[in-house]
This record gives sequence, C-alpha cells and structure tokens, in this order.
Amino acid sequence: MSFEDDFALALRGAAALAPESALHTLAADAERRGRRRRNQRRAVLASGLAVAVLAAGSFAAFGGGIGADAARPAVEPVRPMTSEEVVELITSLLPQGKVRVTYAETPGVPGPTGDRYRTDGGLFYDDGKGESAMSYTVDRTELTPGAAAVCMDPFNGPQDSCERTIAPDGSALVIDKLRDPNNEGRREWRATWAAADGRRVQIIEHSEESVTPAREDPPLDADQLRALVTAPAWERLFDALPARDNPPGPPAPEPGPKAEELLATLVPLLPPGAVPSGHEGGSGPHLTVTYEGRTSMLAVSVTEPGRRGIEDKEYAESTGSAGPLAVRERRADGSTVVTNSFGNGKTAVDTVLHWSAAVYYPDGRKVEINEWNGENGYTARPGTPALSLEQLKVIATAPAWRP
Repeated sequence: MSFEDDFALALRGAAALAPESALHTLAADAERRGRRRRNQRRAVLASGLAVAVLAAGSFAAFGGGIGADAARPAVEPVRPMTSEEVVELITSLLPQGKVRVTYAETPGVPGPTGDRYRTDGGLFYDDGKGESAMSYTVDRTELTPGAAAVCMDPFNGPQDSCERTIAPDGSALVIDKLRDPNNEGRREWRATWAAADGRRVQIIEHSEESVTPAREDPPLDADQLRALVTAPAWERLFDALPARDNPPGPPAPEPGPKAEELLATLVPLLPPGAVPSGHEGGSGPHLTVTYEGRTSMLAVSVTEPGRRGIEDKEYAESTGSAGPLAVRERRADGSTVVTNSFGNGKTAVDTVLHWSAAVYYPDGRKVEINEWNGENGYTARPGTPALSLEQLKVIATAPAWRP
C-alpha cells in the first residue's frame, strides 16, 4: 500500500468510533453558521473602509502575523526532533509486536491543525492477535489537568467505563473505554495524561485496522495504556515543541446560565407525571424524560438579551427560515414563538423524531426546548416523542426563564 493509502486507512480507523451527529443537528448548526456569515458580510459591507484601515494598522503592529500566536512569540524548542526520531521513540514505547507507522508529524512544525504546540501521528500495531489502528497526540496546552484530561460524556456515546485519577503532583490520568453506537463490535480506548504545566499525551487505540473489527478489544489494556502515556520518554518529544509563555488556566466560562441552572429551571416545568432522569457529563443541559410510556431526550438553551438574539428573532420571523412544518406565533408582548417538527433526515414530514419550541423576545432573549425520540444523544429514532409540541411550547414560554 502507498503512504496515501495507509494515511487514508488510518484516518478512517480513527474516525470509525467518532460520535455521529444527528442530521437535524447538523442542519441546525449549518443554519446558524450561515446566519452568522450573512451578518458578518453585512458588517463588512457597512464598514469596509474602516475595516481596511484597521487591518492595515494591525498588520503593521504585528509584523504581518495572523492570529493570537503571531502576537505572542513562542519559546523555542529545547532540542528539535525529526519525524524519523519521533517514529523511533513511538516504536520503542510499544510492547513487542509489528508496528507500521503511517504518518508522524515533525514537532514544532504546524500540522493540519495549524497548532505548533502539538504534534500527531498514526500507526498500525499488531501484537500477534490482529492489527489495530492507533494514534497519538502530544501537545503543550493552556489548560489545567481538570480541563485537559476528562472522561467522554456517556450521554453522547456508549461507554463501558472511565477511570480518572489524580497524582500527587497534580497531573491527571484518564482511561476511557468507548463503544461504537452503530457497531457493537468496535471499541475505542483512550488514555490521556495531563500535567499541571499544560503538557498532555493522548493515545487512542481501536479494535480494528480500519472499519472492520479484527479483535474483541484493542491490543493495549488499561495498565499498558497507563504506562504508555506516563512514560518518561515523552519528555524528549516535549523538548522538541515550543514552550508557551503563559501558565495553564481553566477554560473561559460560557456566557449565560450554567447547565445545572437550566436543568433546575426545566424540571419543575415538566407536565405532571413526567419522570426526569439526569446524567453525568459535560455536554450541556440535556435531560431524559419518561412520560405516558415514552422516553425522550430534552435539551434546553437560553440566549441572553443582546444583539445576537435580536438578529435570531428577525431571522426566525422570516418566511421559510425553519422548514415547511414551522409554526410562528407573534404575541402581544412582542415575542415570537416558533414550534417545529423534523423528520429522520430525509424529509421533514416522514417519521418525525425531533420537535422544538422556541420563544424570541424583543430584547434578544431566546429560550429553546428541543426534544428527540430516544433515551440519550445517540439513540434518536423515528417515532413520536414523549412530550407534545404544545407541552414544549408551555415550557419554553414559562415566566420562570425570565429574571
């Protein structure tokens, strides 16, 4: 096989267990991105000259650099390293077996991600029980271990187990065992080690070489993964990456109410007889609700008052902006309520599985409740969701969402 064939095969293997977003979610995201691009184009047309002047000034001030990294020079690597040396290091760390490296980036040289503080590679490894796809990422992050090494959210994909431990030096180690929601035979095991100074090593291994399972489990067990990501030899690779000149810190908090606050508001608004069940994870304010023998997933989002919400309201009120089943209702207080139904990705009207109710207020505040026919983020299926559209509308328009 050529390098290109090996590379493509490695990418397919790495992507085999990636959570698949529902088509309706992709469509909604695409709509939001399109709306933002439209607004950006308007802003550029309205202030093109000012933008050109500011851009020229910024270009001169930063010496022609692009992005935040250009404005903040990186500390040069302690000791550069070639991709061939990286391959030798990776091979030496794996247990005895056949190793076929498909690609290894040169540390300090930005790869496809454009991140010069990160280097990646992919390989096939066979311990004698079948070849499997593996990948590694070594990077210097700006995150604390609490944010750099976390368990995947089981609400978004099936998870056999996740073990997270904190060492006396403050570093975090996560061993996460995941399953493919679309193929029971596929496994993806992840090991992540993150230090207090921002250094991080991640290994991802699969139970197959590409898309066909070759073995029941990936080749390295939890103890082997733990030993691999914490091996002192990775320090050589860190020496080849430029150092950041700022200390790690927690990620900036998302604007608006936190997920737990939104769920605390949502639960009392459910109709009598509805039984909620929460979940542990960080993917956002989701809730599973069982009502009259049916179980659905609810998601709530709130946009704080502001220009963005006002633009969303204008767009929601335009004709054809939300599909053929959208129903708009303009209320006396100036708000607009939009209820909608979505199909299984082929049509909007056939085998409905997703309902939504959103209210847009004149000041830009928006409250939206989405419901999918399924127990979690990866089991949505055709059928009637548990709560009706009218019930969703009652929840979304409740005064409890407003301060």
